[in-house]
Amino acid sequence: MIVYLFRHGKAARQEPDGPRALTPRGREEAAQVARHFKQRGLKVETLWHSPKTRAQQTAEIFLEITGKNGVEVEERKEIKPEGDAQAVYEEINRAKYGSLMLVTHLPFVAELAALFAADSQQAEIAFPTGGVAAFARTGKTWKWLWSLDPSTLK
Repeated sequence: MIVYLFRHGKAARQEPDGPRALTPRGREEAAQVARHFKQRGLKVETLWHSPKTRAQQTAEIFLEITGKNGVEVEERKEIKPEGDAQAVYEEINRAKYGSLMLVTHLPFVAELAALFAADSQQAEIAFPTGGVAAFARTGKTWKWLWSLDPSTLK
C-alpha cells in the first residue's frame, strides 16, 4: 500500500466568513504535482480530501490532469487542519487500499506524516503549499519514500 500526503496549494487570505480559495500560484502548484504524477505513471486509486475549499480545489485540479477514471473520491471531514491524525492513521492501517492520497492541511498533514515516518528514521518532513510525501507499507511497517516541493518542478 502507498499513501500520498498532499498539502493543498497556496490559498488566499480568508475573507470574513468566507472560504479560502486557491490563488493562481496555488492552482499552479496543484497542476505541477498532478503533471509530475502523470509523467511518472504514479497512480492514485482512492483520494480523500478535506471539505475546505482549498483542498477541494487542489483535488479537482489533480484529478483533471491525472484523470478521474476509476479513482474513488471521498470528502472526509476528519482530515481538516484540526483533525485527529492518530485516528486517521489507525484507520489507514486497517485498510487495504492499493494507493491512497489525502489532500489536507497543516498542522494535520505534518502530524500524520510523523506517524508514517516513525519507522523510517526520517527527520521532520516539510510540507510547503502543494507539497507531497509518499509512504509505503510492508506488513505493519511504513517507510518514507520521497517528498516533493512543487517549486522544484518548474
